[in-house]
Amino acid sequence: MMQRFLLSLLAPVFLFSGSVLADKNDSTKPMNFSSNSADMDDLHKTYHYVGHVRMTQGTRLLTSDKVSIQQDAAGFSKSIAYGSAQKLAYVKQRENDGKGWMEGWGERIEYNDRTDTFVFFDQAHIKTSTDDAKGDVIIFDNVTERYQILAKGQPIPEMGKALPAQPAAPQHPPKPSGWTPAPSKAKLPSENAPTISTTSDGRAKAVLSPGK
Repeated sequence: MMQRFLLSLLAPVFLFSGSVLADKNDSTKPMNFSSNSADMDDLHKTYHYVGHVRMTQGTRLLTSDKVSIQQDAAGFSKSIAYGSAQKLAYVKQRENDGKGWMEGWGERIEYNDRTDTFVFFDQAHIKTSTDDAKGDVIIFDNVTERYQILAKGQPIPEMGKALPAQPAAPQHPPKPSGWTPAPSKAKLPSENAPTISTTSDGRAKAVLSPGK
């Protein structure tokens, strides 16, 4: 039987290490990987985990067939988790209010820790405590907890820009004493941003792309 590799990494190094995570404590937790094999090149800042990959960091869990990570000179990383049509890559994490969970599936899941954003490709599916959505491609912003559904082949928006803001301030339950959300570094959306579907509580749901 192939030996499995167990690795524990400090959160600021790479993969899911953004300053704002779905749970405020996740960024302080170490990342723990297990996989059938691993190839790590510190010189070129590339890391590959293959075979029954499982990653945990705080409340976040990722499972996939393969994970590839590329870290840039500034220390930010882009990560790709690969699954298959028969066995989708999967991620689960605590929501910002600490009461619910976000789950996401896709044949491929990309994560950019500079923007703290997931993109789910092919058989994309996300579930939150308030919503359930499927599509060809789904973008999920961890900071705002908004998502955007795209058709297959539709260009992915520039990831440095925020998904459109909701028209009314959300009415969330009060946060625990001493809790301060980190500000988003994303730019405001353009005037041509897609329209938004909202519910009576004012919380933005799916951002509907033109033509959908």
